[in-house]
Amino acid sequence: MKILGVGFNYRTHLDETSQLDLAISSDTPSAPLLFHKGDALLKPRSPFFLPDIGSVIEYEAELVIQISRVGKCIAERFAHRYYERVTVGIDFTARDLQREAIRRGEPWLAAKVFDGSAVVGEWIDKAELGFPEHPIPFHLDVDGQTVQRADSSEMIHSFDALIAHISRFQTLRMGDLIFTGTPAGVGPVKIGQTLEGFIGERKVLHLPIK
Repeated sequence: MKILGVGFNYRTHLDETSQLDLAISSDTPSAPLLFHKGDALLKPRSPFFLPDIGSVIEYEAELVIQISRVGKCIAERFAHRYYERVTVGIDFTARDLQREAIRRGEPWLAAKVFDGSAVVGEWIDKAELGFPEHPIPFHLDVDGQTVQRADSSEMIHSFDALIAHISRFQTLRMGDLIFTGTPAGVGPVKIGQTLEGFIGERKVLHLPIK
């Protein structure tokens, strides 16, 4: 199973990030910015233990799709056939390490692929959500306060566009996960907090920080 991530796939997150770091361009990316999360998936129903790396670990809530059939060089018009389920996930990021890697033009490995840094919630069939006729809304709460909110229509590159692009370079296989990018509102996590992810008003993720 591969875990793939997409960087800067919401205009709002790109804007907030470029304002904080002049090394990051605010230009809309013409192609998806991809990275791997290795085997960093957190076990279901496990808490997230704050690692002793870097100085700032931040949450990034996003929609995650699960590949349901094998495909290579998939045309975008057929990409909807290759995923059936969606959930909310969290792509934990060592932000200071990522910013340093961006400035140096280096890969984000240390910032993105530490143990447990990929979290997924309860899976929901996309048909149950009325997708693609209706966009998929999601939000993240930290200790009961909403900190991120968006829907799938706000993505720069859609689910189908991501699948078409990724499958040009790699064969997608059953069970592969694609973290499709985070909107504005990312922030640091602290021991004792509780993160909860929602699709619409349905809670699909409950994550204590230890």
